[in-house]
Amino acid sequence: MSADRPCTALVLSGGGARGAYEVGVLRYVRERLGSADTQFDVITGTSVGAINGAYIAATCDRPKAQARALQKVWSQLTINRVYDFGWSQLRSLPRVLFGRNLPKTPHGGRVGGLVDSTAFAQLVREQIPWRGLTENLASGKLRAFSVTATEVATGISTVFVQAGRRRVDPWPEGPNETVVRTGITAAHTLASAAIPVLFPAVKIGDQFYVDGALRQNTPLRPAIRLGAKRMLVIGLRHSESPAERRVRQRAEAETAYPNAFFLLGKLMNSLMLDKVETDLDRIEQTNQILRAGANEFGPDFAQRLSDAVGREKPWQAVETLVIQPSEDLGRIAWEVVRDARLRGYDGIVPSLIRRSVEADERVEGGESDLASYLLFEPEFINRIIELGYADAARHHDQLMHLFRPESA
Repeated sequence: MSADRPCTALVLSGGGARGAYEVGVLRYVRERLGSADTQFDVITGTSVGAINGAYIAATCDRPKAQARALQKVWSQLTINRVYDFGWSQLRSLPRVLFGRNLPKTPHGGRVGGLVDSTAFAQLVREQIPWRGLTENLASGKLRAFSVTATEVATGISTVFVQAGRRRVDPWPEGPNETVVRTGITAAHTLASAAIPVLFPAVKIGDQFYVDGALRQNTPLRPAIRLGAKRMLVIGLRHSESPAERRVRQRAEAETAYPNAFFLLGKLMNSLMLDKVETDLDRIEQTNQILRAGANEFGPDFAQRLSDAVGREKPWQAVETLVIQPSEDLGRIAWEVVRDARLRGYDGIVPSLIRRSVEADERVEGGESDLASYLLFEPEFINRIIELGYADAARHHDQLMHLFRPESA
């Protein structure tokens, strides 16, 4: 960690194919901030953010090249490479849904997935230089890396943490959270990204794990617990203006009863994207309390407050910069599928994506949230990478301020 700059964290969200947006933001940070020290001391990720985060953590010794290299990895993704779902998987659907002849958890539960993710798992194992992760932590180029997954048997959010040579203080676990200190491997990141039912759960030790976004989509808490005083948070949901919200609500109200594809897309939004606003509001409320307390009672207010409640370390304000899509990613996915109809793709998943877009054509302006999660297709990926880059450019001054030296 740079001596003249507070601990800075990169926080990456989950969202399937939407994760390409994170690549665009990171490319701008690496290429356009000039002489600014853009080192991330802590990296936390959930779901697809865990995979992107693992790559950034494993290559942080060569920051100038890493974002372009990560973009190249994303450019290799196609629907067929990510989802191997054909008639053989369709025939196994009753087994997956009703639990026949599937691997057992230690508690007798059964887990499985509709998609054969072998090719995608191989990509993650081979394209991320895993040895670099351990070396960067050992050399001090990175302070800590964490990914979050959900334990199948209990539903508890499990934060896997790998720390470097600096001591990382333990933090109190909540009723629905446990912290495991371990060397993070491809298995941990694949578990964090294993969307239930679609992808098979991943066994780590004696337990099976699935997507961490079910309980902790944007891992702000781990970043704070790992010492972050500043955070770059990359969200994957377009923040609507009041006018946009009114137009969308009017269009949806005039539409016939929502179809299953539309509802599934909204359900995934609720599970994977809606929690970040609440977490950020909580951080800002704490910051306001600390500022008001210092103004009213003096600069030692945080220490006195912490002593009063028996907290070992005083609360500190956390500076956050959130970059989110300026356009609706569901709209972009809808346009890509509408224009190309996924020519050259056969099979059940492309058909599902086409059907979801056709079903959502009645909504004014068109959108398909479901397609935006599933659409690992070069045109969509490249469009949202460029959107992430452009959105980061709009936050240039805020980014420079985030990475400023502490004395500035």
